Amino acid sequence: MNNSYDVLIMGGGLSGLTLAIQLKRKLKDLRILIIEKATHPAPDAAHKVGESSVEIASHYFEHVLGLQAQLENELPKLGLRFFYSNGNNHDIAQRIELGPNKLPTAKSYQLDRGLFETALAKHCLILGIDFQDNCKIKAIQIAKENHSLTVEHEGQQQFVTGKWLVDASGRVGLLKRELKLAKPAYHDVNASWFRINADINIDSWSDDKVWQMRVTEPRRLSTNHLMGHGYWVWLIPLSSGSTSIGIVADAKIHPYAEINTFARAQQWLKKYEPQCAAMIEEQLEHFQDFLTLKHYSHNCKQMYSADGWAITGDAGVFLDPFYSPGSDFIALNNTIITDLITRYFQSEDIVDLTTHYEKLFRTLFLAFSPVYEDQYVIMSNAKVMSIKMIWDYTLYWSGAALLFFRDKFCDQEFMGQALSLMQQIYHLNRHMQNFLRQWSQVDIRIDKESKLFINYSNISFLQQLHDDLMKEQTDDQTMQQLVKNINLIEALSSEISHYATGLCPELKEHNPPVIQENISGHLTDVFEQFKRKYSDPLNL
Repeated sequence: MNNSYDVLIMGGGLSGLTLAIQLKRKLKDLRILIIEKATHPAPDAAHKVGESSVEIASHYFEHVLGLQAQLENELPKLGLRFFYSNGNNHDIAQRIELGPNKLPTAKSYQLDRGLFETALAKHCLILGIDFQDNCKIKAIQIAKENHSLTVEHEGQQQFVTGKWLVDASGRVGLLKRELKLAKPAYHDVNASWFRINADINIDSWSDDKVWQMRVTEPRRLSTNHLMGHGYWVWLIPLSSGSTSIGIVADAKIHPYAEINTFARAQQWLKKYEPQCAAMIEEQLEHFQDFLTLKHYSHNCKQMYSADGWAITGDAGVFLDPFYSPGSDFIALNNTIITDLITRYFQSEDIVDLTTHYEKLFRTLFLAFSPVYEDQYVIMSNAKVMSIKMIWDYTLYWSGAALLFFRDKFCDQEFMGQALSLMQQIYHLNRHMQNFLRQWSQVDIRIDKESKLFINYSNISFLQQLHDDLMKEQTDDQTMQQLVKNINLIEALSSEISHYATGLCPELKEHNPPVIQENISGHLTDVFEQFKRKYSDPLNL
C-alpha cells in the first residue's frame, strides 16, 4: 500500500468493487485503495446473500460498468417465479404458479458471488486500482477532506490517508458504527440460508407433462419462490454448480428460533415445504454452509457527506430480499457517490448536491418500504399476491428502472421535473399496498382449480413496460413515457379496486385515492383465471 490516495474504500465485496470500477471509468487518474478483510480469490459459491439480480443491477453491471465478459460466466436468469402453497405441498405441479415462460428482453443474471467478485477484483487490478485483501481496519479518523485509516496487513500496521472515505464493509457497517449512524428499520423479518454443492433442479420435481410443457425455458434458471403464510423459500442456481436455498419468514408468524440452525431449518422445511426438504435430503452429503440473520432490515441516518465520506451497499440500508433489490440499491448508491466524487475532483461545490442526493435516496428507500412492510401475511393468498406482484412489477419498470436505464438519477434538471411525478406513483403505491393487505384479510378463499399458471410473459402492458426499458429516448420522450406510465398506474389501481370490491364490498372504505369510472381491462385475463367459484377457506 501507498500512504496517500484519493479514495479509500473499506470493503472489497460487490458494492466496493463495483464502485471502484465506476469511479475509475469516470476519472482514470483517480488513486483508489480497496481494503478487504477476506482473503482472495474468493471461493466459488461464496457465502453471501444476493445472488439474484434484477433489471437495474444487471443494466448497471453490463452497461454502466462494462462487465459483459464477466457476466458471460454467470447464469442467465428466467425472471422471478412464484409457487403458492396448496394442501401439503408435496406436488409442485398442483401449486398455482406465476412466472414467465421465456427469457425477458432486458437481461438479468444469477450471480455466483465468489466467481463474480474474484473476477471484479482482477478487473480492478487491471484498471490500476490498488486492491489489498486479508486486511483489518484497526482505526478510522474522520477529518474534512483528509481521512485516515490504520490498516493491519500480515501482522504489520500501516497508516493511509484519502480525500474521500467510502464504507462498503457490508453489515459490519464500519463507518456507520464509528459515526453512530445506525437507524432501525420497521420491517421485522428473519432469514436463514445455505448452499448445497448440487443442482436442486425444480424442473425435475414433477413428471406432469402439462406442467413440464407450459414453460419453454428451464424453470431452474428463475429465482424460484415457494410461498406460504408469512414466509417464502428461495432456490437459486449458481454457475459453479451449487444451489442457494433460503428461508425468509415474518417473525410474528414463524419465530426465529424455528430456523436459526440448519437442523431446525430442515425440520421447518419438512413441515411447510416437504417436497423441497426431500430434495435437499437427497443431497445432504454436498452440504456446504449455513448462515442466519435476525431482523435483517436496517436503515442509516446519513449516506453522504460533503466532508468527503459516503456509505454504500449493506453498510447503509437494506430492506428485503423478496424482489432481489439489494444490487439495485448498490447500483443507485454507487452512481450517486460516483457523481459526488467526480464533481468534487472537478472542483465543484457539492454541499447542496449532497443534500439533494441524501433526500433523493431517502425518498427512494421510503417509497420501496411499503412493498414489503406487513405484506408477508398476503403471501399465502394466491389471488391477491399475484395481483400485488403484477402491481409491484408495474411500478418498478415504469418508474425507478426507466429512470436508471436512461441515466437520469444524477440529472438534476430532469429529476427536478420527474421527482414530483415519482412521488405521485409512490403516494398511490402506499395506499394500494394497504388495500391489498386488507383484501387478503377479507378474501381468504382460493380457486378450486389449483393448476393455474399466470404467465406474465403474456401480460401485454407489463411486457411493454419491460421492453420500453431498452428504448433509446430523448429527455422529452422519457418524460412523456413517465407521464404515460403514471396514467397506466392510475388505471391499474382503479381496475384492481373495482375487481376486489366487486368480490368484497366491505373493501370500498379502503379504496386508493384514484378511482376511474372507465376500466381499461388490462388485467381481465388474469382475473378470469381466478374464477369466482371457491373451495373452503384456507387453513391459516
